[in-house]
Amino acid sequence: MNARRFRRRLVLAVALVVAIVGGGLGLRGLGAALVVAEPLKPADAIFVLDGGTPTRELEAAALYRQGYAPRIVVTRARDPIPRARKASGDLPPQEHAVQILRNLGVPETAIVRLTEEVENTLQELTADFAYARAHGIRRAILVTSPNHTRRVRVIWSHRYESTLPAIVRPTSWEPYDTERWWQSRRSLEETIHEALGIVHFMIGSPLPTFERKS
Repeated sequence: MNARRFRRRLVLAVALVVAIVGGGLGLRGLGAALVVAEPLKPADAIFVLDGGTPTRELEAAALYRQGYAPRIVVTRARDPIPRARKASGDLPPQEHAVQILRNLGVPETAIVRLTEEVENTLQELTADFAYARAHGIRRAILVTSPNHTRRVRVIWSHRYESTLPAIVRPTSWEPYDTERWWQSRRSLEETIHEALGIVHFMIGSPLPTFERKS
């Protein structure tokens, strides 16, 4: 079986699993199951996950100002359009996030830029964990979009929670209607994407995030 046919069959299989899970939970149940909002406690660092700029940075900055952690760690995600960004004078995603944090009053000394380039949530959390272990962090706060929180919790619980406890927090600046997520195309796409992402992780993450260069 060639690689392309394998990928098609794998996507169909994952979609079938998502349909079964969604059917079991019900539409409202599936939306609600994707959102995790754990009680806040003081931590050693706030990790703001890539994407959703500026909503995730707004939440991270608010938690920093409230004194929940003394530093904010920013991922270096792979930029899918670096040439276009350079030609237009736009900032890379990581520097854009840092600029927003500075605009929100977070001092440069409290912002940490990770240097390892990552391509997906699993790689990002792996990089976050590596930084935390190397710098003696005993508890972390992971900030992301509401419908992304369950995937973050699943990955962190399976890989790192026993070694490094984390608090998963959704940004309050990004709406996600768990009661009617299927009534808009955008929300429907996001929900299916997250459900697929969880299933993909649980079956071993066989598909790459980006097409491999030939």
